Amino acid sequence: PLPLGRAQVRVVEHGPWRVLWVGRVEQGMTFHERQEGMEEGRGESPPALVPLAVGFDYQRTMVAAAAALTARFGASPPPPPHALVVGLGAGSCAAALHALGCAVTAFEYDAAVLAAAASAHGVRFERLSRRAGGAGFDPPPRHRNGPRPLCVCEADAAEADAWGRAAFDLALLDAYDGRGDVPAHLQREPFLEGLSRVLRPGGFALANLWNGSDRARAECARFAAKLRAAVGRVYVLRVAGHEQNVILLACRPGERQGSESTCDVLRERLAAAAAAAATDCPEPALVQTIRSCASSLTEWSECEA
Repeated sequence: PLPLGRAQVRVVEHGPWRVLWVGRVEQGMTFHERQEGMEEGRGESPPALVPLAVGFDYQRTMVAAAAALTARFGASPPPPPHALVVGLGAGSCAAALHALGCAVTAFEYDAAVLAAAASAHGVRFERLSRRAGGAGFDPPPRHRNGPRPLCVCEADAAEADAWGRAAFDLALLDAYDGRGDVPAHLQREPFLEGLSRVLRPGGFALANLWNGSDRARAECARFAAKLRAAVGRVYVLRVAGHEQNVILLACRPGERQGSESTCDVLRERLAAAAAAAATDCPEPALVQTIRSCASSLTEWSECEA
């Protein structure tokens, strides 16, 4: 275990993998390997984070779908989309999206989790400052050289006006407490309606949910109905290798009438991204997960309740 100064939050090493625990629940995992090229005479470099190696199957599914649907692969990807990540955890989803060219803003209310992501998991980020009165946050300083840094706001994303006037192209909802439950206030209508307001037309939200019991499936169905009412059409992505989780994909309609994404259109986009990633992405597991997303995507319906 790597000491972090708080008994409830700990990081355990398993070879090159580092697993974040909050209470008795695994909250994330990152992969680390030694890098070549350190200055002569100074020994080996410490293991560095490999951001595209996303260990948990459900988190890799979220990252793969998000990267594919925002066309992060190929010779001429579009301008970087702005991704909202609710629940930083070990930082694996945020770091992977950032490495794939997204501008990322994450919300994490637990200071001990933030410390773990930075010190033990090696995630580099800049903290955003809340504006006076709590209405949103100040934007990060401009970086003339290189992409915008991964940004983190130490706050509960469900607080009133937490996002201010920010706008996002996609959102990942992967927040769990120490019991492994999605916080109830992140499943209620006010939060989801606020999420819909900050998603740009044509944007989408991905939510990871436990689906391994009758009770969980009923809760998942209720949440899917709320997502559909607040954001738009809802689709289901199966998690290959961890079928007790399910990823819900909610798509906000575009600005043009009739521009809602259909199941066939989304599958075509995922399949095209998988073909591009096969030659453009250095992480085979991510490519295979995009293929799995293309084949498993179905539209959620009331019959799944």
